Amino acid sequence: MENYNLEYFLKKEFSFVLVKKDKILYKSKNQGLKPLVFCLRKHKKEMRGAIVFDKAVGLAAAMILARGKVKEIWTPLVSRPAKNYLQKHKIKIIYKKSVENIINKNGDGLCKMEKLAKEKGLNGLREFWKI
Repeated sequence: MENYNLEYFLKKEFSFVLVKKDKILYKSKNQGLKPLVFCLRKHKKEMRGAIVFDKAVGLAAAMILARGKVKEIWTPLVSRPAKNYLQKHKIKIIYKKSVENIINKNGDGLCKMEKLAKEKGLNGLREFWKI
């Protein structure tokens, strides 16, 4: 993509951006999985083959992005389970840092959505988010 890269989105302070054919179709500064889930609900057709910027990609986000059939993800932070899941689904990921897991805000355990994704997989996420 000519006009965008990971640094561009980091400077803009977006948490999630959907780009297709060099055009931003959806962007958000909201935190967590809400922007991604909203995007899947409202722009699922456009997600197919698109590039996504996401501020942090854990296993839950990876599963939802794979469901949206994106072709590439740019992120400053990815968890190892997410990276493995995306590679298995042949989705390219460009990242700055890889961590063992996405941790909750208190720093004392797994993020709630990471835990749900690990325990119940995509079906658990679909049930929780009604997607």
